[in-house]
Amino acid sequence: MAFASRLGFSICPRINADADHLTASTSSLSRVLSLGLSIRHVVVDRLVQTVTIAQRRAWFFQRRRIVPFSHIAAVTYGYEDISPLSAFSSTHDGVDRFVVGLRVIGSDEVRLFDFVGDGVFTHDGPLPDWWYWDEYLVDFTGTQERESRLYVQLLSKLIGVTIVPSTLTRE
Repeated sequence: MAFASRLGFSICPRINADADHLTASTSSLSRVLSLGLSIRHVVVDRLVQTVTIAQRRAWFFQRRRIVPFSHIAAVTYGYEDISPLSAFSSTHDGVDRFVVGLRVIGSDEVRLFDFVGDGVFTHDGPLPDWWYWDEYLVDFTGTQERESRLYVQLLSKLIGVTIVPSTLTRE
């Protein structure tokens, strides 16, 4: 059984909400690790009924996209295990990646944020589960699953659309 705690590593965007806006931006840890190469800021404005996606890549290239609520078909949500050991071993400690995006009418899916963190221990091998008791005993997970679900549900309610599976993930 995995324990969700701060001991589990996770990289999630900072999310703030008030009566009229839901704001999410790249986490401080991501900014430091990427040396500021990629920064994203998403604002959902209930009054104007738009989603504004501001992105800066390679320090200089800025892009801003404004999507009206009426052009959004759904909020997308997906999961995949991106652990490099998952392809080579039947037992591994997972690395979760939850992807949140928007399905825009007449366009491709727009990725908003990735929620990445330490996942649960996975055992698909021939040995019994009790063989790996020490891995199960000290298995800590990050908060990425809980935070991504909360963000998806808030987006869905604010925009007034359903949640559908993402096309940006394998699973």
